[in-house]
Amino acid sequence: MRKLTHLTVSLTRMALLVGLGFIAPSCSQQEIAEPKLQSATEEAAKADKTKTFYGPAVPLGQGVGRAWVMVDATGTPLSIGVDLSAKSVLNQGTTQVDYVFQLPKQVAVPPFDHIELGWNPQGHEPEHVYDVPHFDLHFYMIPSSVQATIPFLAPPAMDVALAPKYVAPAYILTPGLVPNMGAHLVDVLSAEFQPGGVFTKTFIYGSYKGNLIFLEPMFTLAYLSEQKTETTPIRQPSAFQRAGYYPTSYTISYDDSPKQYHISLDNLTYHRAN
Repeated sequence: MRKLTHLTVSLTRMALLVGLGFIAPSCSQQEIAEPKLQSATEEAAKADKTKTFYGPAVPLGQGVGRAWVMVDATGTPLSIGVDLSAKSVLNQGTTQVDYVFQLPKQVAVPPFDHIELGWNPQGHEPEHVYDVPHFDLHFYMIPSSVQATIPFLAPPAMDVALAPKYVAPAYILTPGLVPNMGAHLVDVLSAEFQPGGVFTKTFIYGSYKGNLIFLEPMFTLAYLSEQKTETTPIRQPSAFQRAGYYPTSYTISYDDSPKQYHISLDNLTYHRAN
């Protein structure tokens, strides 16, 4: 999520309050992995055989970051994520910046196209919710060229909403459009919207013109500084617009050797379009 205008502060909080009221492989060519039926014996034999493919390294301050995809022995995607040099992540400075990570070419993971990391040193609206230093990690389902055409839409105007069956329970659409990004559906059950709760990490769905276009773990600098490992379930919609592999959880973890963070969408499950 990124700033719209200061007007979004009160409008977004209003939308949230309204919403709360209603909720008491390894190949040289690219391959699109389709689900394959395996016997129980075959599944057990291959369960521990995984391979990780990496995209190109991207300079990230004093270190690097890169996207990756983990697949099983049949080439079926299991997880998609990024590795980020810890020292670089923790010392991003006071200027807002975005980094784009290309996915590895050896394997496709529909519907995902690329990943973008955004650093928000002052945070963004709504005030007293997301106005702390934090990162937005967008897993985009559209090409960068299409992403660049998304315009600004000032609140209180609302973008075309996703059909209800494509929206996970307890998520609501917030006003406006962030240019080059889209609209955001926030989790009203997340800690920051509970009495006395504060924002540490949350999971956001993104849309544009009634289409799902990104998934977004969002997490604070303070949370990363704790160097913990935590996997969080992702609530699922009842149907999916596009066929592909969708996560049922996401993980934020720290590795001391080498010193880096891993942020990933995990337990990818194939869904047909409905």
